[in-house]
Amino acid sequence: MRKLRLLQRSLHSKKVSQLYLYFFFLTVVSLITTTASAYPNVTLNKPATMNGLFGVLRPNSGWDPNQPLGAASSIDDGVFFPENTLWNAGSIWWDAAVPGSENNTIVINLQGAYHITGFITQADNNDNYEIEYFDPSTSSWKVHGWWVPLSDWGLMTRTFSQLPPNLEFDASMIRLSAFGGDGWYAYSEFQAFGRPIPEPSSMLLFGSGLLGLVGLRRKFRK
Repeated sequence: MRKLRLLQRSLHSKKVSQLYLYFFFLTVVSLITTTASAYPNVTLNKPATMNGLFGVLRPNSGWDPNQPLGAASSIDDGVFFPENTLWNAGSIWWDAAVPGSENNTIVINLQGAYHITGFITQADNNDNYEIEYFDPSTSSWKVHGWWVPLSDWGLMTRTFSQLPPNLEFDASMIRLSAFGGDGWYAYSEFQAFGRPIPEPSSMLLFGSGLLGLVGLRRKFRK
């Protein structure tokens, strides 16, 4: 009778051990699948703010002063205008020669920390468009780079959908601005692609869970 109970206990222990290993295997497979999948647009419909004076032209600019100004939310709504659309026809536009518009920025709050692997923007063709990011590890803004002027005219799309690994970065906010060119600036869309960065507490919890599985595995093997 004692041998039978020992045998039943041994079989039960093996089943429990195998069950934990099975869930551990599923967790690992899930992580690998997530890593291997295409990264989504992490800026889509995130809160955006326009800082400065927008939608006002210098006197005698030659442009129609009644062109509509896009809302802050249009910067990351996922919608691109047709290429070569008039620079200030519904985009987020400004004239840097107008007092109060010299240092305009558009800030997108990612509402969390993300590892950014690529981005795309649509902006006026003949200016420099700068991208900065808020580094959550240092709590500071850093310049990532800028798009240079293009030939042609109007709103044009610039793509870095897959950055080289050494140019990928971690961010919790994105800040867009412009400089140089003719001083008439416009953004119509910005998208960044990446993956969430786990919070330290989440990583600690996950690590503790793995250690617990290892401990159970050793216990049931005795």
